[in-house]
Amino acid sequence: MRLLLSTVLALVLVSGCTSKPVLDLDDLLVPVSRSGATMPLEKVEQSILTATRKRGWVSRVVEPGLIEAQISVRSHGANVLIPFNQHSYSIHYKDSANLDFDEGSIHRNYNKWVHNLSKSIRVELQSNSQRL
Repeated sequence: MRLLLSTVLALVLVSGCTSKPVLDLDDLLVPVSRSGATMPLEKVEQSILTATRKRGWVSRVVEPGLIEAQISVRSHGANVLIPFNQHSYSIHYKDSANLDFDEGSIHRNYNKWVHNLSKSIRVELQSNSQRL
């Protein structure tokens, strides 16, 4: 009976685990205008900064082609690096607080935040590409 109870308890604990592999997004395309014009690097940068702000991230330009963004939700936080050029952007994990990062796994909310951030960046880039 004790063994059965221990097994059931272990299964409940494992099923409640919220860790997922860290989501890194690589080389997502920057849209071009209808005429095929490439977006200037400054416009790509501005699109990313606008999207981060709209999603509640605090961001700064580290150097041309690289933005660092941070989000804090209650006692949890995450930092990402966003390298970009006129053709693509990526979002890479840098570090986190209270998200149970362990050897490539992290709390599932981190992945949701990164996915939503990328979605917002795509919307901003698409909007700006139509204005070229």
